[in-house]
Amino acid sequence: MLRYRGKKSALNIVKEFDSFPKVQEEIYEPSTYSNVISTALVSIFGLWIIISEIRYVLQDHSIYRFVPDTEYESKLPINIDITVASTCDSIGADIVDTTGQNMMLFGELKTDDTWWEMTKEQQLHFDQMRDINEYLREEYHSMKDILWMFDDYNRLKNKFPVRTEKPDTLPNACRIHGSLILNKVIGNFHITPGKSLIVPGGHVHLTGPFFGSMATNFSHRIHQFSFGIPTKGLVYSLEGELHIANESNISYKYFIDVVATDVKSHSNEIKTYQYSAKDIQRIIDHNSGSHGMPGIFFQYDINALKVIITEDKITIFQLTIKIASTIGGLFLLFNFMKILLDKLTKKICSNYNINDSNSMEKS
Repeated sequence: MLRYRGKKSALNIVKEFDSFPKVQEEIYEPSTYSNVISTALVSIFGLWIIISEIRYVLQDHSIYRFVPDTEYESKLPINIDITVASTCDSIGADIVDTTGQNMMLFGELKTDDTWWEMTKEQQLHFDQMRDINEYLREEYHSMKDILWMFDDYNRLKNKFPVRTEKPDTLPNACRIHGSLILNKVIGNFHITPGKSLIVPGGHVHLTGPFFGSMATNFSHRIHQFSFGIPTKGLVYSLEGELHIANESNISYKYFIDVVATDVKSHSNEIKTYQYSAKDIQRIIDHNSGSHGMPGIFFQYDINALKVIITEDKITIFQLTIKIASTIGGLFLLFNFMKILLDKLTKKICSNYNINDSNSMEKS
């Protein structure tokens, strides 16, 4: 006898021919609030990390190292631009060091008759330099984060603006400017009354009616005072310094500690110097026992350590690796937060159900 098996629907026939294993419908989990919350939090956090990494790469960063300075025989260039409130025929500028060499071997500074009052352009340039240096000296800041990006400060390092308008009065000040090549030893650069005369073993300053008028006002402003090649990222603390003498015969002394500095970038390497400075001033009065000579004195000493500043640049390859590792860490964080939120949600739901059942029994 033939057994009647009935008719099969087309859908059942297709299912019988489908030999691939199927995932049971019970395995699928509907989206929960915990998944949505964890996804949103991880996405915001990941986006913030990636943006921070890109911003960090676009900025300039430096690594500072201190090593002993062994370049004893190298020379020490000095760049000077100072205006003194006395005429050029009444003052003289020279330099001596512990080697006792003739100061003419170091070079020659130029002296220009000028006026103590500045033009508007010069005053604006000088005031901006003073404000920036005052901030760098007195306010808290992170040097490595601002110096390499301080475009205004580096722009002000350029030469002092040339005077375009000349007053009708006679010059009442003297501008001393130029560069000298010094020995890398302890020395003293000074501006004093009278003209200097070289003698065996040193020099003397001659004053009197035959050598010009006698300078008594040593009010001064420093437009430039640096050692080595002026370099972006280095602060020259004396630039923008202003001292106005309310009395005559005042002695200004600056004590300078010079530090050799090598600035290394991916494109070039610069050997320069930076310094720290302290200053004192006193009135010269022989009657009261305050002896000495009025003037402006810069006593400099060479530090035994050298600073090596290396530019730290991150390549595109390193950035790609960082972003890839960040994304991998975000996936791990997402799974951890998902598990944690699921457990927290189940615990809250179980407590809620227990409380509901207890309340029903009491009723």
